[in-house]
Amino acid sequence: MWKIFKINFLVTLVLLIIVEIFLLSLNFIYDGVPMYRHFNLSEDQVISYKQMKYKKNKLEILDEFYIKSFQDYNKESYLKSYLEKNKVKKENIYWMKGSDINFPIFLDKNLCRENKNENYIYSDTVLIGDSSLFGYSIASPYDIAGKLRELNPDKKFLNLGIPGTGPRGQVNHLKDVTKDTSFKNLIWFFVEANDYEVHSPDVKCGYYHNEPEKLFREYTNKKGHILSLKIFLAEHLRGLSSFGKLFINYDDKFNLDKKEYEKTTKNLKIYLDKKNVKNRYLYYLPYYNRHSYKNDFFIHPNIKKLNVLRENVKEIATKHGFEFIDGDAAVKNIKNKKKLYHYEYQTHYNAKGYTLTAEHLNSFLNDK
Repeated sequence: MWKIFKINFLVTLVLLIIVEIFLLSLNFIYDGVPMYRHFNLSEDQVISYKQMKYKKNKLEILDEFYIKSFQDYNKESYLKSYLEKNKVKKENIYWMKGSDINFPIFLDKNLCRENKNENYIYSDTVLIGDSSLFGYSIASPYDIAGKLRELNPDKKFLNLGIPGTGPRGQVNHLKDVTKDTSFKNLIWFFVEANDYEVHSPDVKCGYYHNEPEKLFREYTNKKGHILSLKIFLAEHLRGLSSFGKLFINYDDKFNLDKKEYEKTTKNLKIYLDKKNVKNRYLYYLPYYNRHSYKNDFFIHPNIKKLNVLRENVKEIATKHGFEFIDGDAAVKNIKNKKKLYHYEYQTHYNAKGYTLTAEHLNSFLNDK
């Protein structure tokens, strides 16, 4: 009886080792998107767990410089510094919830983020886009517009980024609020994550969160061991998930409505021609999916389809006089690009990602 038990145990152990080697091999070959959503894990759950893990093990993250820049502040002292730096009144302050830091912002006359009203008279550069341009979860000057202003203190930037919007709504909003604005450069962000989808043509600024109690974000999590196991499995099985996606038909995924996008781009071109705006850029911002798969052995079908999307956007943009900029070049030197996102969760860039993007974009704006 004992002999049979030992044999069964050894067989089971060998099988488990073989399965584990198989899973590790798939992770090594494919990497891929962790299966957080399959395990019903929310952004707050994953980020709170990872945040605790990083602090406990004293691990360094790419945006450590961002978090450390707030260490000498509490909510009241940071707000005071922010008001003095931006020369705004407390009654104009709204708040944003970040992954690590909660922070104040001020809104302009059109309720867009951190523009001076004078920017609507003249700006060197106007930027339009969605939440990535808005600077979701990141305090200025670590967002894209904030970093551009820091790099160019003698120039004016008008940030018209609005979360949850698409190309058509962004163009309509630009035309609505810049009728009397003179500007030389236009930067239009196309976010690979979802700008190919259909969005409302009518959009407005005015995005903010409820005022937090503290400057530093605090999470409450009571599902310790179960949460740890779910996160482990979600990350450990990512290679298997990537392998399974080799057999998915991507014909109906990441498809740009080329007719509608060309109509929107042409509409913007006509407006910029009337405004005599000479320099026009389409900045293509890559997303988590592109950065999660390895390309060492072959290109995953997911990435192949995203490449088709990128080429379609590039073709239409350049056809109508926009200089196409591939934002993936901004982060080409980062080995593990998932670290460009908040604790590697599938969401927006962290401060490092935004900073590299702004610096890359700034190289195209020099002397313009």
